Amino acid sequence: MRRENHGRGAAGPGRRLAGAQAASIPFPCGSAQAYVFDPDGAGRRGTVLLVHGWSSEAAFMTAFVGPLREAGFRVVAFDLPAHGASTGRVLDMPLGVASLAAVARAFGPIHAVVSHSFGGLIALAALAGSVPGQPPVSAGRLAMIAAPSSVKRITRRFGAGIGLGRRGQAALERRIHAVAGNPVEVFDGSAQLAAIRLPTLIVHDRQDRELAFDHAEALAAAGSFARLEETHGFGHRRILQAKPVIDSVTRFVCAEAP
Repeated sequence: MRRENHGRGAAGPGRRLAGAQAASIPFPCGSAQAYVFDPDGAGRRGTVLLVHGWSSEAAFMTAFVGPLREAGFRVVAFDLPAHGASTGRVLDMPLGVASLAAVARAFGPIHAVVSHSFGGLIALAALAGSVPGQPPVSAGRLAMIAAPSSVKRITRRFGAGIGLGRRGQAALERRIHAVAGNPVEVFDGSAQLAAIRLPTLIVHDRQDRELAFDHAEALAAAGSFARLEETHGFGHRRILQAKPVIDSVTRFVCAEAP
């Protein structure tokens, strides 16, 4: 999967990053722009990494920053390749995983990862070590908001939308295999979650028109370590600004390990 970058972040979203310390984090194919928010007070409970979704940027994850800082966490948001102020003109799974891994090394250890949409699949692949040559990223907890359950489902929907037949779909999946180093089946969300068995919070809106609710149900089926919370009326993007979601994610991040 590739995303072309035709511009940088708008001034409006950029204002949400006011007060952050900006850092350019190199990785093998470029640099990722990170934004560091230190916790309120003298203590620090750990670092929380925020991972945005497709056609988005770090600024749109910042509703989580205030509550997490108040709880004593350092919060690090970053722009994925070809998004926001990071370098690059395309985003695919290996590039996303490589950039996340570089940011995690720079600011780790990572207490929790909070992700949205396609950023959830990138985070999951990074944690599970699903990209060949990229060691698994370590974290203590994972929150997935409005996340797809598999790359295969996304590509099948994309193929149907542009009228690909069976041979065209097979060619697309072979191309993804060549780029990612593994077939699309390896990036199945439930299987990756079952392999890493991290405490996982899955939040999804019943009225999400971009990703159906059954994506969340498939992820939650990975095991008892995964908890599903459904919301109503927030859709795919407004869910990131919804106070019940922000409160729930904050409680989850703050919870003691079982």
